[in-house]
Amino acid sequence: MNTRKERLFYLDFIRAIAAVSIVITHFNARYSVHIPEIKGRMIGLEKIGNIGSGEWGVSLFFIISGAALMYVYEKENDWKRFYQKRFMSIYPMFWMAYSAVLAVYVLNNRTMIGDGIPKWRFLFTILGFDGLLSVNGYATFYLLGEWFLGAIILLYIIFPVLKKAINTNLWGAVALVVAGYIIGLVICSKIALVPATILLVRLPEFAFGMIFVKLNWRADWKISILALILIIANMIFKPEIPASIQTTYIGISSFLVLVFVSALVKNKGIKKICEGISKYSYAVFLVHHIIIINVMNFVDLTKVTLLQSYLLFVVIGCMIAVVAGGLYKINRILVRKACTIFKTVV
Repeated sequence: MNTRKERLFYLDFIRAIAAVSIVITHFNARYSVHIPEIKGRMIGLEKIGNIGSGEWGVSLFFIISGAALMYVYEKENDWKRFYQKRFMSIYPMFWMAYSAVLAVYVLNNRTMIGDGIPKWRFLFTILGFDGLLSVNGYATFYLLGEWFLGAIILLYIIFPVLKKAINTNLWGAVALVVAGYIIGLVICSKIALVPATILLVRLPEFAFGMIFVKLNWRADWKISILALILIIANMIFKPEIPASIQTTYIGISSFLVLVFVSALVKNKGIKKICEGISKYSYAVFLVHHIIIINVMNFVDLTKVTLLQSYLLFVVIGCMIAVVAGGLYKINRILVRKACTIFKTVV
């Protein structure tokens, strides 16, 4: 049974950066999907190392997820307890957020979501796979949670097996991950699937995070400089390499750079902010997109200046923080009560 470990700041630091980059991406997307497209209003960086800032943030999330699980559960052998904790950390908050958004949708539209979709497919929503299936062209009752939720659930499911493989035969595990990666890319080239959402394609990032912690690596300045050179070179030369492959190596390189940078952060205020964003990141992940869409639908984006766009982002960011914070605290209270009643773990 694992005991509670000391928090690693670099995990909080990178998770906070990844969360903010994804929120910014979905904010900027409201300008790019506008007809006609609105240019000159987007905030932050659209691309990092020649990949979209959103894809960059998601890649970091996969790496961080593998690293965090390996850090906490490296010596864990009670997998029933592991799955219980993963279940309680994901599903109650997701179901709560989905129910609230569904209720608002029904009240506003006087109709149920998913007209014409077989009712049995609501099972995919209950299981958290509706976003993953929806983005790959399969109609579901998706409202919130993005495709990432389904993908990370699959990675949680296979984590114990992957951990055992890494602990038993590291290079054998690496070979299997790489082989799976290649197979995943080939499958996506033959079938109309979004590579970035497929388990086999995201496995190298998740496994890298696990191995990074397993081997107790430290990203010193030499490794960080090499990783930074790769990122800059990729940005300058824009190689004709599939986006999914670029995302993998740019994500891993960025992780190494950010681990090194995190060690340089000494300001307690910055550390506190990063820890706070990291703590509420899942709640933010669940609610941010729906808030961004609904708020920006009320704004005439064609008349917004760049400065006003930044101010709008701050306002929306505050709204996301309030809603996510409330969701997190209500969920925590209800889950603790449920665990007390059923005598299980949180």
